[in-house]
Amino acid sequence: MNESGIWLIGLALLALGLFPLCVYVFFHLVVLRWKSKSLVDDLTSRRAFKNSLISDQWKGPDHIHSEMQKLYGYKRFAWPLTWLVSFYLICFSIVWDLVRYRFGFTTGTPPLFYTPGFLCAAELPLMAFIGVVIFNCGHLVRRLYAWDVTTHVYWNALQRTWLVLGVAVVLVASMSLTSSANGSEGSGWVHGHAAFFTLGFLVNPVVQGLLERAQVYFKIKRARVDELPLSLIQGISFWHEYRLEEEGIENVQNLATCDLIDLALTTRYNLRTLLDWVDQAVLIHRMGQKAVTLRTEGFISGAIDMAWSSPENSDDEDAMATQVAKTVGVQTIYVAALMDSLYQDTQVLMLWDLWQSEENSRDKDGR
Repeated sequence: MNESGIWLIGLALLALGLFPLCVYVFFHLVVLRWKSKSLVDDLTSRRAFKNSLISDQWKGPDHIHSEMQKLYGYKRFAWPLTWLVSFYLICFSIVWDLVRYRFGFTTGTPPLFYTPGFLCAAELPLMAFIGVVIFNCGHLVRRLYAWDVTTHVYWNALQRTWLVLGVAVVLVASMSLTSSANGSEGSGWVHGHAAFFTLGFLVNPVVQGLLERAQVYFKIKRARVDELPLSLIQGISFWHEYRLEEEGIENVQNLATCDLIDLALTTRYNLRTLLDWVDQAVLIHRMGQKAVTLRTEGFISGAIDMAWSSPENSDDEDAMATQVAKTVGVQTIYVAALMDSLYQDTQVLMLWDLWQSEENSRDKDGR
């Protein structure tokens, strides 16, 4: 490879190292105002600022815009961006030195920054590093066009990069020791580059599998109460779960008790979608798996449906409670108490008001 080709590779690696910074700058300067306006329009159409349960905390459109600027401001992103970009550039300097060493180390080539021994030892971990950088870049682009670039994206990218490199170093050391013990040095490196490259994409399930096997091997048992997963909620896919977990929402209970407007600020999901998810989560949190049965057989999907049909809000006090009790196999008195409780629940009242407000506005507009 000639000298110009090596320098072109160096420029490409520099661009990859600065890519996270470029994504954030574009998001902050261009995308953020669209995201902020979209949320304000959504809240205004549902008369959210006239709802006392919301207006006590969120004063109006200007308050939303200012919170957006704080949430996505330069100061908030400074640390994760600095750590991630700096670490990328350091690792890419090693990659570039390895390329020069392998393909262009001649008398006219500038001196290497690192020793040849170090570069040879780092070759496979660097393949894993390139794989995880490509994964992180793809994830960043996906989040950019979804208007959903947060500090969590950069912290997670940094954590994933460190995890991949750590696992790669351990695997290289293990392979070297095994090869030396068997007297067949180098036999464990066949197809190693491709395997280590894919590590950047598969590290989470690999580590999870290793941890589960280690717990079984060492007979480690953890006493715990089974949590209700987000997958019980209709409309939440694997990627939605991953995104919600970034905001600390790891199960149904977290989603049922979340701050709806705060979640709308920090995610890309529109308000109607979040209303539906939280509505389902409240009911599943109260009823567990029985809520899934009720949704399947009784066409009641959320807490709003249960509250609307509660004895306290119905002329025929026990009719719906009796039918629900029959469907899920419990006594009517418990169902009636739950329905009345949901009817008076502050979170459900807010969901109910926001859900109905758009329908009312459509009726007044004649649509």
